[in-house]
Amino acid sequence: MKTLYFVDGHPDTHNYCKCEKDDVPCGGCYSCCPRLDTFLEKYGLGEYHKIVSAKANIEISKKQSGGAVTGILYNALERDLVDAVIMVGQDHTTMMTYSIAVTDPKKLLCYAGSKYLWYTPSLTALTDIIEKERCSRIAIIGTPCVCQAIRKMLDSDNPVLNRLKDSIELIIGVFCTEIFDYHDAIDYLRENGIEPGDIKRIDIKKDLIIDKYDGERVELPIKKDLKRQGCRYCLDFSAVDADISAGSIGSEEGYTTLMVRTNAGEFFLNSAEENGYIDSEPLESTKVVEKFCNLKYKRNKKNIDSVMDDKA
Repeated sequence: MKTLYFVDGHPDTHNYCKCEKDDVPCGGCYSCCPRLDTFLEKYGLGEYHKIVSAKANIEISKKQSGGAVTGILYNALERDLVDAVIMVGQDHTTMMTYSIAVTDPKKLLCYAGSKYLWYTPSLTALTDIIEKERCSRIAIIGTPCVCQAIRKMLDSDNPVLNRLKDSIELIIGVFCTEIFDYHDAIDYLRENGIEPGDIKRIDIKKDLIIDKYDGERVELPIKKDLKRQGCRYCLDFSAVDADISAGSIGSEEGYTTLMVRTNAGEFFLNSAEENGYIDSEPLESTKVVEKFCNLKYKRNKKNIDSVMDDKA
């Protein structure tokens, strides 16, 4: 039974908690919350086995950079290494996001590309497919906060989480400076004459880069007040809790930077390469990735310190 719901993208118990109301041992929310206990330790490059620059060898129309993440996950589904991939989809007319479990490698290609306008909790589909006993081997792709939640789940001794954590085979984290609040971002786009249905692709460099279906490219300055509230206190750019971290930062145009952090990450990357779905080569320098890690840490650590000073 679910007791944690999301209203306008924010968690809400509807004044009901199994622990408090029914005296039922639970604590699942607390055990895997990415904003408790350990999040201040999650920053920088983190530990990794190797770092490479990679690109996919399959056609991916909506790929964000080199398409390497999609190539890895396509291989995992195609070669029956996982039953499902938990990821975020996006309605092309409203740009509203939703959590989805993808089991068909060809359908996976439809959901490629980063989503910067956030509306839904990313892991809703995880509980749904496990409760329905549809899948037992699952890969997850998400932002650093998602990776932190999953890693806390895997490390937890809370028996409430056993059914969930026993199904996780692979965690892929995406480099992330921030996610935009859906409603604020849509309002900002409309103020600049852009409707969500006009947008083919969004990317973030220094500015917000929008490619429209009519071929026009629009660059807008990023307003600070578009950021989701929780992103102001996140220190983790590189998804240090992932098995593989990925993003365009650090690699040439058309390639994806992959930080392989665990044996599981090595296995899935090697399998994708051996089966010809991606190519990779060592990345010569981590300086650019480190720069973004440091920028996010310094900016958001000030926000955390400010809150702590107010409570002191």
